[in-house]
Amino acid sequence: MGSLAVDDFLLVIAALIIGLVVFAFVTSVLIPQETFAIGQQVASTIASSSSISVGPLLVNSSGVGSAVIEFYNPSLSGNVSIFVFPAPQYLEPSVGIIGPTSTPKFRVYLPNGVQAKTLTINQLYDLNGQQMAGSLTAYTVPVNTPVTVVVNGTNSNDILVVWVLYQANGYWFRIGYTFTGVPTT
Repeated sequence: MGSLAVDDFLLVIAALIIGLVVFAFVTSVLIPQETFAIGQQVASTIASSSSISVGPLLVNSSGVGSAVIEFYNPSLSGNVSIFVFPAPQYLEPSVGIIGPTSTPKFRVYLPNGVQAKTLTINQLYDLNGQQMAGSLTAYTVPVNTPVTVVVNGTNSNDILVVWVLYQANGYWFRIGYTFTGVPTT
């Protein structure tokens, strides 16, 4: 009779351990994967119904460039984030896959002249779910509102690459990108 009780006790312990392992697997692997996939789908849906307007890059003699940018989506309200960086004009055909080679120095101003708020994004993904960048600083701007971007360290051979970023389900995605034309002085 005693060995049956021990056997039953061991079966209960084994079942508990298996249950805990399954629970740990679900909460640490499957739920985050599902949350990411839903966020990715939301970001893709927003990206497919949006457009980005960008004016020419105006560069002064001190190497300070500026451009007007608007992220437009009539069915979306709230905010997106903008990240910009200068790149050599010859990289224009690769603008969708290049990233900054150094930390860009830029500011974003709202239509009333107030500087937009900054935020730090720790991991950024493209719409295919691939990580694009580690930590970067972006500016939060309202949707459907033109903003002015001012960038230091530009020259007449640069274009300005613009990334529009959106947070969905706790993950940051690049939902759009564009670039300015040839700078004018």
